[in-house]
Amino acid sequence: MELIEDLLPHMRHVLTADRDLRDLRTLWSMIEATSAIACPEHAESVLSTLSATRERFGALQERLVMQLGAENLAELQDELASTAQCTIDILVRNLFERTADVGFLATDDVLRAHCALPPEARADQRRSLEQRLSDYRAKYTVYDDIIVTDPDGQILARLDGASRPLESTADSIVAVACQQTGYVESFGPSDLSRDERPALRYAQRIDSPDGRLMGVLILRFALVDEMQRIFSGNDDSRRQVAVLLLDDDNRVVVSNDEAHVPLGAKMRPGDADQVGLTTFAGREYLALTCKTRGYQGYGGPGWRAMAMVSLLVAFNVQVAPTTHDDQMSLDSRELAQIRLEVDAINRNLRRMVWNGRVASRTAMTSQLQLKAVLQQVNEAGAAMRHRVGKAIADLYRTAIGRTHQQAGELARLAADIMDRNLYERANDCRWWALSPVVRSRLAQPDDAQGLAQLQEVLAHINGLYTVYSRIVAFDLQGVVRAVSCEDEQQPVTGTQVDEKLREAVLSLNDPQRYAVSPFVGTTLDHGRLSYVYAAAVRHPDSSRVVGGIAVVFNAEREFRAMLDDVLAGREGVAAFVDAQGQVIASTLADYPPGSRWPLPLSSQVVEFGGLHQAMTVQRATGYREFKTSDGYRNDVMAVVALRLGAVERRGTSLADHSFRSPPLQERRQLREYALFHVGAHLCAVSSDHVLEALPCDRLVRTPRSHPLHAGLLEVGMGAARQFITVMCARQMMGLNYPARTDDGVVLVFNGRSAGRDPTQPLMGLRVDGVAQVLDLDASRQQALPAGIRRMSPWTAGILELHTPDSAPVLLQVLDAAAMLDLLALPGLVSSAEAGDGLQASPHEGAPADEPAFG
Repeated sequence: MELIEDLLPHMRHVLTADRDLRDLRTLWSMIEATSAIACPEHAESVLSTLSATRERFGALQERLVMQLGAENLAELQDELASTAQCTIDILVRNLFERTADVGFLATDDVLRAHCALPPEARADQRRSLEQRLSDYRAKYTVYDDIIVTDPDGQILARLDGASRPLESTADSIVAVACQQTGYVESFGPSDLSRDERPALRYAQRIDSPDGRLMGVLILRFALVDEMQRIFSGNDDSRRQVAVLLLDDDNRVVVSNDEAHVPLGAKMRPGDADQVGLTTFAGREYLALTCKTRGYQGYGGPGWRAMAMVSLLVAFNVQVAPTTHDDQMSLDSRELAQIRLEVDAINRNLRRMVWNGRVASRTAMTSQLQLKAVLQQVNEAGAAMRHRVGKAIADLYRTAIGRTHQQAGELARLAADIMDRNLYERANDCRWWALSPVVRSRLAQPDDAQGLAQLQEVLAHINGLYTVYSRIVAFDLQGVVRAVSCEDEQQPVTGTQVDEKLREAVLSLNDPQRYAVSPFVGTTLDHGRLSYVYAAAVRHPDSSRVVGGIAVVFNAEREFRAMLDDVLAGREGVAAFVDAQGQVIASTLADYPPGSRWPLPLSSQVVEFGGLHQAMTVQRATGYREFKTSDGYRNDVMAVVALRLGAVERRGTSLADHSFRSPPLQERRQLREYALFHVGAHLCAVSSDHVLEALPCDRLVRTPRSHPLHAGLLEVGMGAARQFITVMCARQMMGLNYPARTDDGVVLVFNGRSAGRDPTQPLMGLRVDGVAQVLDLDASRQQALPAGIRRMSPWTAGILELHTPDSAPVLLQVLDAAAMLDLLALPGLVSSAEAGDGLQASPHEGAPADEPAFG
């Protein structure tokens, strides 16, 4: 809260709202003073409401301003957190693949054979080895150098010709790799780096088949290039966010703007995952730092991502208006409480104005003064509703915008993860097609020993790369010669690959090209839906194609894991959907792969599963050359929808509308009507028959013997108090759906229609809320048809009203005498006359076994 107060001076539109609300608070004080002078007869009832309104509005103003500040800060925090978290998590996922690459390439037979050569023979074969490494780098383009050394650091082969020539390296990574069996990850200065910049290297010892140390393989990761790609995906020029990678000493490892924040700069990151004030180079910033969530137990080099924005521009972003219903139910307790408080203030004002207009009939000497004051209250109330409504709309916009922003970032992350993952699949199949064993065995006729050797190689690869259901090698006719994991019940060996895939593989005229099946059921995985990536296998001594290798991606498991990782426990939906609306993967059990996606593929607020959800769609545009320049086209959308709140069908109350009567035809037919609403029905009764409207908090429940009976209400002044029977208008009109939680008011009717004292209360009618008191032309009233009149004897007729936009609204005019006749129904008044067994109602007078308000 202290941070919000410190930041409020930098939130311009929040300051504007604060100023407007303060002006309204002053206006209420002025009206309060005016009413005390102009209407002394009604000062007690009017002033108490005005004073309570001013005090409640003052508290609401402070609450609104703080909430506006909190939402703006939360919006910024979400943006910074998303930027930082995506940056570090995408990088770590990428580096995880590198730990697998170095381990697998270190077992390559060509590398092993070269390291086993005597020193004099290595020099003669160096160019051949470097060609082998170049073939690898051409497929795994994330590396800018690959080095092979002997155990003493003597360089046997190297690809980066731009770096200074070296015969041997003093990089300690060689010695460390020789001492352990797994990969070694190292970042820092090295004689193997380029331009004297720190380098990120991955190393693995090269062992002979019998476990003897023969050398070390080092892969230099193209960190700068990769980070530029990640930064460009996060680029948002609206706030000019600086994105950094920090080491354990809080020094900058990578910066998206080195002119702004140079490498090696010492930062003050603050608490993890929380936005806070920090300083850099004499300026104030809001910053947030995130650790990686890791991937399959791998945590990366131990870096953190920091996103920071200058305090001078942090809250200057002009967010485009979003189309939304500000009556929508959102999962925000604070916003719900603010709306309840606003509704309570409005209800009390409407009831006070309503009662004042009804009371002004009998106060002839001060009628004009009271009406003038009530008009001022009406105008001030309208101004308050407008300005508070604008503030609430801002809160809704920010809350929905935050959720949309979060959904958008998650969808972008999902699309990025998918493309990066499938990029590796395209690399794998092409690299494994260069395996000497695969090439030689497919070039030769079948024999038991050769097939066993081929199957052993495929099984070894599949054991290391578990994202595949299986890996198969097939001949020119498309017959599967070997498979990494066979199914004894449904063997794949000897079956035929899809003819279109076979033809596509045989047409590949370049080792850099690959083929991909559509997302359909494949016979290589017993009809399960997946992508199959395949490459041509060429003769060991020529470029002639002798068959192919196909990798069957375990799409159902891997795509679902990606989506689950992206949602990370958030309440929402995530999916991959193709351009035709076919589901590739989904977190919804009702929409499995192959089904039709039920929602539009556009970013919007949708209703789904009884919820409002902020849905964002992000197209997977590719990664590096994958789907961008390699000829492969596959339009897939990542869809993320996050919960906003439960769908509420009755968001707007009729009392929130302003009504006006049609032009008068005859002034002598002018009559004053008190308007109220019951559910979706707008009703009215002649104000002559109504004394006042009271809140339901004093309504008490009694033993009920008739459905219309709602309870008893104590009315009157001083010692002259009495209980009156209250009937439920919702039961009377047959409404079987519940009212809004905060609806409910009791209209107190007098005895005029029954020939009794018009100054004394006789009956109460529980309705949802009061609206206005209007002078209407009674000659315009339309009678009901006889059949409907028999079903609703208390309805005298229908009048037509208009809203400010001239939309017609039908008004049911109720007959007070007919409603009073209902008191004669058996069992309706007996419990009231008994006057015993009274107890507080559990919900504003509603019996415990009936829905709220009928």
